[in-house]
Amino acid sequence: MSLHRIKIRLAAWTGLLSATLLWVVNMGAGQILPTFDCTRQLHVSALISLAFTVLALLAALVSWRLAYATPTGFASLRTLRFDAAVSVLGAFVFAFALGLQTVASWVLTGCER
Repeated sequence: MSLHRIKIRLAAWTGLLSATLLWVVNMGAGQILPTFDCTRQLHVSALISLAFTVLALLAALVSWRLAYATPTGFASLRTLRFDAAVSVLGAFVFAFALGLQTVASWVLTGCER
């Protein structure tokens, strides 16, 4: 498999893989940062969640662009486009979850127990 084909396949799955990784990191940060938000009266967790939401949407955009591109060297473009479309939808699901975590971080101060 050539390097060009590997890059295209990774671009097709970028939305799902990146958004999942961002959500996992945000969940871990959501366990640690509320104490920091409470003591400093900052919304650092909300800002991080918002940044991760934007990054997840950008990863979905990368996969979306590949879903409508016509790369050469693939036997079945329909399979590649399907992979990219699934990746876009998965990225939207994780971006929605990150968006909900952003809203929750703005509403809750971190001092609730």
